[in-house]
Amino acid sequence: MSSVAKEAEISTSTTLFSGLGFHARVVSQVVQPKSAQELQQYIAQAYQNKQPVYPIGKGNNWGYGCKTPPSDGCTLLDLSAMNQILSFDETLGVIEIEPGVTQGQVARYLENTPWILDCTGAGPDTSIMGNVLERGFGHGPVGNRSQHFTISELILADGEVIRLNQSSRYCGRAGLSANLHELFTQNNIAVISKMTFELMRKPECSLRCLVRLKSPEHLPDYIDIMRRLKSEGTIDGLPHLGNTYRMLTMMERFNFERWDPAKGANEADIAQLCQQYQLTPWSGAFVITGATSIAKAKAAQVKKLLTPIAQVNIVSLKTLKQLNQIAQKFSPVFGRIALYRRFQNSLNDFTEMMDMLEGNPKDMALKGCYWRYRKDIPAKMNPVEDGCGFFWVAPALPLIGDDVEQCIQLSQKAFDAAGFEFGVTLTAVNAHLCQAIISIYYDTTDKNEVERATRLAQELRALYREQRWPCYRRSVDEMPFDSEQEFELDALKLRQRIKAAFDPEDMVSPGRYQPNPSLDFSKEHQG
Repeated sequence: MSSVAKEAEISTSTTLFSGLGFHARVVSQVVQPKSAQELQQYIAQAYQNKQPVYPIGKGNNWGYGCKTPPSDGCTLLDLSAMNQILSFDETLGVIEIEPGVTQGQVARYLENTPWILDCTGAGPDTSIMGNVLERGFGHGPVGNRSQHFTISELILADGEVIRLNQSSRYCGRAGLSANLHELFTQNNIAVISKMTFELMRKPECSLRCLVRLKSPEHLPDYIDIMRRLKSEGTIDGLPHLGNTYRMLTMMERFNFERWDPAKGANEADIAQLCQQYQLTPWSGAFVITGATSIAKAKAAQVKKLLTPIAQVNIVSLKTLKQLNQIAQKFSPVFGRIALYRRFQNSLNDFTEMMDMLEGNPKDMALKGCYWRYRKDIPAKMNPVEDGCGFFWVAPALPLIGDDVEQCIQLSQKAFDAAGFEFGVTLTAVNAHLCQAIISIYYDTTDKNEVERATRLAQELRALYREQRWPCYRRSVDEMPFDSEQEFELDALKLRQRIKAAFDPEDMVSPGRYQPNPSLDFSKEHQG
């Protein structure tokens, strides 16, 4: 081993649990390089020794497998110590980062600049690069993250270093590398060591649009209105809409004393909680930004189209923070009143959540993962390490009301049969795509419940394949893919060929987003 590679921290074989039912894999060792040079030399050495590697950023790919590989026997390349912000172009609003750089780190770095980070809801301690490479998304104008990055440097399976972004100054995806960057998302053909990421300019005016549908029957209308608002450019962010359980899981916990875990929450109690928190069947929020006159005009159009089907409130973050400060000021006077405490806590939580849309990452959305968790929620949350049970299943749907409604009804039926509460978030990613994130929360201390949750996840995946709704993001417990269970067979065939060209020895993340190696694509399939 070279002297540089020796400096990387190395630990011995260990079993990693993905947080997905009972799924676990054994890694032969964990290596933590501290620089791109160490990383390159270790990859080259591993290639010579025929030792497969599995790179992670921070390992917080919650709900999809965390840091666990699809296959046993890999060396886990923990890149969290490679956490340098390499450059920042304040004129163009782009930042070059290493794999271990987190949302919180970038948010702090940008505090006194004209730029902010378009955050995801995963919290301040998650890797930006890891999320981008998994095609994650945020909330604002550059929230569709896979469209707003370039790869500066990558390392092939044999240790060769490739630099894609060679322009004198950042100009986006241009030149001979223009169509190559996204090839490395959700793939296992190289290790990405440097990435340039586009930021969001701090807006002159930033309004929060709060939407509560008047009836569950209005969901298809809402979706169709979102399609219009997105296509005409009124909304350039990514509006999120959550159903009752998705919202409640961030405020309450499963009542094990009153409710039967095998049958799910009591509907009468849930109705009372909804009344207490003033929740409608569907609630959402999104940001409207721009010059003051433009933002206000956009807000007027949003309100005009949504008011017939929803309660619509539009407020600035500044006003929201002022209201929260007033509530806190009167807490010593009214704080002993339970109703006031609930109001104050809800207002404070909501203000914090809305502040996230201003480039300040929060971990509040992670509270939902603790819905069926029997212990106290720790101050610093890491849901998988804390022992929470949850799967996320993410069907991609056309942004058409009837199609989305069909998915909701079929999913609700599956949840009811399994005895779990159906929580879902719907995001209008663009004028064509509605991204559903469906949550299965379960008690990891109950073996039967773990098995029920695992079966439900498998049933949902099969259901979405049957309806030909591809999941935008996949979990390690279903990798490598069995072609008989997939409907995108031509895509799998191309993935296999690309993998063979880049990494014929299957050294980088074997099995990740790939078909089972035993499958034969040599003959043309029908369909």
